[in-house]
Amino acid sequence: MKICHVINSLNRGGAESHLLDLINAQLNDGMDVHVTVIGEDSTESYSIESELLKNGINITRFNGPRMFNLFSYFSMYSKFKNEKFDIIHSHQPRSDYMVYRTKKYLSKKIKWIVSVHGKYDTYLEKGSLSNNLRKYFMKRLSKHWQSAFSIIAISEEVKSWIENLNHELNVVVIPYWIDIKNSETIEKKDRVTLGFLGRLNVNKGIEDLIDALNSDELKSLDFKLMIAGSGTDEYLEKLRNMIEKDNIKNVNFLGYIENRDEFFNNIDIFVFPSFSEGLGLVLLEAMSFSKICITRNILPMTNYIDEDSGYLFDDVNGLSHSIASSIQDLENNIELIQKKLFNIEKKLEKSRKENIFPELVKVYEQSI
Repeated sequence: MKICHVINSLNRGGAESHLLDLINAQLNDGMDVHVTVIGEDSTESYSIESELLKNGINITRFNGPRMFNLFSYFSMYSKFKNEKFDIIHSHQPRSDYMVYRTKKYLSKKIKWIVSVHGKYDTYLEKGSLSNNLRKYFMKRLSKHWQSAFSIIAISEEVKSWIENLNHELNVVVIPYWIDIKNSETIEKKDRVTLGFLGRLNVNKGIEDLIDALNSDELKSLDFKLMIAGSGTDEYLEKLRNMIEKDNIKNVNFLGYIENRDEFFNNIDIFVFPSFSEGLGLVLLEAMSFSKICITRNILPMTNYIDEDSGYLFDDVNGLSHSIASSIQDLENNIELIQKKLFNIEKKLEKSRKENIFPELVKVYEQSI
């Protein structure tokens, strides 16, 4: 089976991390895999390109601006026509749009599969104009998705969001899988380390996290917070000003990190205050490292974390209380922590590759 994945860039995020895992699984399954990238990678983030090249993947990259370069459409048309792929699998809205436009002019109809990695028009932006344009584009794109053989959503919540955009679409849910790491022995901590990992923007709830640190409940506790991830200079300056204004001393910004294993091995509690996620792959990663997790009390995060396996919160006060409770439990109630970690392991069983990858192969085989 000859597959071409199409994606915006190879900067590592949830979609790109999943693509890397998916390609590795497909190679092990004997598939012929190619990747088309419609724009350049950012120099501020880690690119998965080197890992793909190491595995012998053929990468074709177009010049930007994405979706607005006419020559990119000609190049895509030529590639699809000459390579004769069995399946074109696109992974992000701009890539979806380019595939849709290109395939209309091919004499041989290609089998097109779309993966939807998030609720794209629900992520917070600075201005209403940007939000409205995104909503309009997604509504239009959902009409184009009708010409795809299959729409894959990464969670039931994303499926519901897609069907609200266009009730005529047939959507199948295939979540990300995660490699489960060896469980660590939990010991009493003299000083607890909290961690956050992800893109730094309004949607991720970092401002709520900083506000929570300023509560009286937390000022008496000895801990530190490691924030890993990249963001705009403007937003990082805003976060640092909040910390300086409240005279918070126990926060370190790590910037973008390549070694995620090292990050998770150096923290005790993972805090994930995001307002909206398609799935929240980084939350699954933290769970796979046997980390106690604190997350907002919303779907899809609550599919994985509940009061028996972690800590949930609804607002800033609740976040402060959850952080305080988790620190105190880690210092004084190891038995409770061990029970939560045991329940995490049970929840992750459904996220193993051997349970999920066959479902995607089934979609591919049905399309041919």
